Amino acid sequence: MAPPLHLSEPDDARDADDSSSDYSSVSEDSLPPIHAYGHTYHGSARLYIPHDAEEDRRLRIQHELYHLVLDGRLHDARLPIEDPTFGRSGDEDDDEDDEQIPRYHILDVGSGNGLWAVEAAQRYPKADVLGIDLTSALLPKDVPANLTFEIADVAEPWPPTLYDFIHIRNLVGGGVRDWERLVEQALQHLKPGGILEFTELRPRFYDVVPALADLPEGQKPEVGLACLEYHKIFHAACQAENLDFDPVPRVEEYLQASDAEMVRERVDWLPVSGWGRDPLMRKKGELLNELIEVGLDTWSMLLLGKNGMGEEEIRTLLRRILEETQDPRLRSCFNLTFITAKKPLDDATVEDD
Repeated sequence: MAPPLHLSEPDDARDADDSSSDYSSVSEDSLPPIHAYGHTYHGSARLYIPHDAEEDRRLRIQHELYHLVLDGRLHDARLPIEDPTFGRSGDEDDDEDDEQIPRYHILDVGSGNGLWAVEAAQRYPKADVLGIDLTSALLPKDVPANLTFEIADVAEPWPPTLYDFIHIRNLVGGGVRDWERLVEQALQHLKPGGILEFTELRPRFYDVVPALADLPEGQKPEVGLACLEYHKIFHAACQAENLDFDPVPRVEEYLQASDAEMVRERVDWLPVSGWGRDPLMRKKGELLNELIEVGLDTWSMLLLGKNGMGEEEIRTLLRRILEETQDPRLRSCFNLTFITAKKPLDDATVEDD
């Protein structure tokens, strides 16, 4: 990871006066972009997901869906900074004591279009938020004073900075090949008692029935034939490219094998097409369908194209999948998984990379 301005500074040097950002610390991408399938991709050819207007649209739908799943919150973990008393010295008139209270440091890994980081900075004015991504293509330029964006590669060694909360959401797409190393890096760069949250929308259709999504008597969940075909083709393409688009099972294993405490996994089942009787489940399904409509294209074209499928062949398969997601006779779900873990309070070491 090339040491960006704020990311490489020691933790005790990052005070409130050093948290302002006018986006000047973010450089433009050094590589010319790749244009294919009507999309724009990162010039390194490492990322199979584009960084263009369609991907921005997908990320915005995804952010709205996660808001709904989290009941308006930004993360599944409960953070100390959410406490209204956070940062108070006990004497509200003693401004000098308040200034001595350390800032809360948040790292958003793989910021995408920056929506989560911007909202976190707005919601937590007593936090310094750093968002990093491999590309600046979708990052906003007008950001809160306590937010900084930087171009950085999390697959490279991290500078020795500690954070109170590290947020990793939907990082699949080619930028990370070694998920175990990523988990190790994140845990090493948490402060004692710091929290890690890892979130992924797993890329497959499941034939399950969520607790609140009742089916009429005699009906069963069913995944369509085109969706099943897509599973096989997508999995084979990932294997050919040495990609892991579904790291959730391994991430939990890595955390369980580490010294992390309070490792917790929570799954939210999202019904495709909004089936079921519960209004909240139906709303989740409606947003999920919008996400699938955009995401199938952005997730599939380059990956499947590099592995022998012609463009029209891919688009025909994607059209069949979209037809199945609208078929009232078929019922399937997506799996949205949140994994949280806490660093032990007595662990104060960070290895130099």
